[in-house]
Order: sequence, then structure tokens, then C-alpha cells
Amino acid sequence: MPETTLPDLVADLVASRHAGGYRFKVQQRVLRQFADHCRRQGYPDGSITKEAIDGFLYGRHLRSATVRRNELALRQLADHAQAFGWDAYTPAAATRVRVRHQPPYVLTDDEVHRLFAAIDSQAMSCYSNKALVDSVLFRVLYGAGLRVSEALNLTLSDVDTNVGTLRIRDSKNGESRTTPITGRLAATLHTYTAAAHPAPEHSDYVFYSRAAGRPINQATVYTRFRGYLTDAGIPHFTGGPHPHSLRHGFAVANLRRWAADNVDLAVMLPYLACYMGHADLRGTQYYLRLTADAYPEVMAKAQIRFGYVIPAPPEDQL
Repeated sequence: MPETTLPDLVADLVASRHAGGYRFKVQQRVLRQFADHCRRQGYPDGSITKEAIDGFLYGRHLRSATVRRNELALRQLADHAQAFGWDAYTPAAATRVRVRHQPPYVLTDDEVHRLFAAIDSQAMSCYSNKALVDSVLFRVLYGAGLRVSEALNLTLSDVDTNVGTLRIRDSKNGESRTTPITGRLAATLHTYTAAAHPAPEHSDYVFYSRAAGRPINQATVYTRFRGYLTDAGIPHFTGGPHPHSLRHGFAVANLRRWAADNVDLAVMLPYLACYMGHADLRGTQYYLRLTADAYPEVMAKAQIRFGYVIPAPPEDQL
């Protein structure tokens, strides 16, 4: 019987996690990098030493959050190796992560108008389709509250402009959902897909740069967004604005609208959570606090039902 190798152990662990319903993509990449590290350094199979792990974890200039993530991945590998009879060192996972609480940026109504005016003013070019794509892509982010990854993952089969729905597959929480959109946004998508996909295939990505079979890279979206902020005269700084700010804006705009219409926010919050693909209400309650901070007129109405979510500020800040 052939001896089990470290790549074999990694592959077996990844397969077991996938079978259990876990995505495990990041951990898979880390463990493969560790196996490559051990191969390059000449560590033999049959054991995982402290020296091998320390050299991989702490021998490079990595952010503390990255080191912590890698420690947790290697702890799982060590447990798996021990089950196969290997002598495997288990890292302590003691790296402390410095958490920076940077409040998200919410674009004002004026900034939203200026931003989309800048996006829509891009000239058509034979070298790039961004003038065609970005006007619709960023409207989907703002008008449907999608994560950037969710929008870029849309294929033509996920978009039903007749009914007015988007099918979001394999979202952040590993679940799928069907999201209704406004008739105006559905009409915009219908016109766009007819122009951008003259020979449509169901598997084509809705938003692409060169080939319909490949989606736009998230880094490209971020870079373009920075350019549009400059064109609109909106300053960029650490923490925002960024493309995810459009998702924030969607949630805040709905909460403002409901408050203005005297709708019971306690009733509407679960609907917003489901629509945005939150695993539970905590993420949506976060938007409620964000709305109250950015728009004080919402605070009084929100406090009536959500005083436990939105604590009063300290007296020295009043």
C-alpha cells in the first residue's frame, strides 16, 4: 500500500470538508501552499514538525489576520494528520488580530447623483466595454443591494427580466436566493443584455470585460470605481467610499423610506435581512444603526422599537 503523502492528506481533508458542506476555498489554498513549502524545504512525509509550521507561518511578513487564518487552517491539518497516525505539531493559533473598527461610508443623495452622472458620462470605446457595462453594473449594486461578488457571478440564466428577478448563487453564507428587482432596473438589464450579448449563451456572465465566459475581476471594479469618484469630485480615503458603499446605500435608503412612511421597522427588518442575504438579523441591525447615525431624523422612530440595538450616545457627546 503506497505511503500517504502530505498532498494526499491535504486533498483528503479538503474533500471531507466539501462533503460536509463547507466551501473551504481559502483554507484549501493555504494548505496547498504549506505542502509546497514543505516540499521545497525537504521535509519528509510521515510527520509535520514545529519547524516546518513555524517557517511557513512566521517566516514571512504577513498581516496578523493572515497569520491567524493560516494558523487555524494548519490546526485542522494537524488534527487530520494525527488521525492518519502522523506525528503532527499543532500550532497554538495565538496570534492576536488587530481589529480596526472603521465605520462604513454612506453616500449622500447628492453624491449618488454625481457618481452616476460620472459613470454615465464615459465615452464608448472600441478598446473597452466599460462604458456599456459599468452604468448597469453599479446600478445593480445600488438598486438591488448586491455584494460585488454576487453581481459579478451573475450569468444570463440567473437574470429574468420578464418577471424581474435575479438568482444569487453560492453567496457569502453559502446559500442561494432569488431577489426581486424594480421594473425600471429590469428594463435596464433587458436593454443592456441585448446590447452586450448579441449571441447569448445561458452560461455567459452578465458583466464581462473581454469574453462573456469570464467575469470582470473585483480589483478592476474597485479601480474603475475610484476613477468615477475622482470624476464626481468625491474624495476617497481609508474606509471609503468603495463599491460596497452602494450596498450600504441600498439598505439605508430603504430604512429611510420606511421610516418616512411610518412603516414598522421591526416588521420590515427580517424582510431586508432575507433580501440582502444576511445569515441572521445582526447584519441588518447594523444597517439600522448606520441609518440612525447618518440620518438623525430616523433615530426617534428607530428607538421606539430598537432601543436595545441602538444605544444612546455617551452624555459627553451630546
